[in-house]
Amino acid sequence: MPEKVVFKLEAFEERIKRKAMKVVCDFPGVTLIDVKEKGELKVTGEFDKFEMTKKLKKVYEFVDIMAIKPDGEPAQNKKLVKKPEPKVKKAPSFRGWKLALFK
Repeated sequence: MPEKVVFKLEAFEERIKRKAMKVVCDFPGVTLIDVKEKGELKVTGEFDKFEMTKKLKKVYEFVDIMAIKPDGEPAQNKKLVKKPEPKVKKAPSFRGWKLALFK
């Protein structure tokens, strides 16, 4: 079952980030990599997370696993049921009426 693993990678040098990305990309079973947030590396797929941590520590020694979550889309699990909206009657408008009072 695919899992989403969040690694703590607070490297400021671009060279270290590139090496870490290369290690993660070459790892078998990885399907998605996300590095948009500062200091976090999110990896999704079926892989040995502890083996990946060991290889990432060779690149940058201060790497830790922050979170491990099952990769399930919450939108797929929830069934959205639309409730019918109550119909609201509008008040009659006097603009279209021709009344003798306002001549």
